[in-house]
Amino acid sequence: MAKDDLLIGEVSRQTGVSIRTIRYYELEGLLSPSGRRPSGYRVYSGRDVERLRFIQQAKRFGLTLKEIRGIMRQGRQGLTPCCDHVRRLFNRKIAEFEGKIAELTATRDRLKERLRQWVSPKAARQGSYAICPQIESVKAPKTNRRAKR
Repeated sequence: MAKDDLLIGEVSRQTGVSIRTIRYYELEGLLSPSGRRPSGYRVYSGRDVERLRFIQQAKRFGLTLKEIRGIMRQGRQGLTPCCDHVRRLFNRKIAEFEGKIAELTATRDRLKERLRQWVSPKAARQGSYAICPQIESVKAPKTNRRAKR
């Protein structure tokens, strides 16, 4: 084993990435150990530690493993992935997150409205509810079935 070769446990300690996740990243093609010891243990290099840190940082930006793999592939091909491609990814992510924020905001508002219209326990006992009057007493919004096709 070379001086800078690391076993998976040490890589995990240095990066905070679990051993199970490191192995998963290998299966996904994001990481490949630099070799194996005669005992069969995987060995990793400092470069592998850098890659894991890159993956962690990219995930903090909301990138998927597929997107991260694409960026890494470009890097291995000698392309500069951190320019136009990553800019487009970030713009898409922003739009995606804005949509999710709008959905979450609408859900929060529905919950607040439900709390304002809370069905009293007495009224709940008098109604015919299958499971929960707090949910069932709200009328479902009308949907346009043709629009969903």
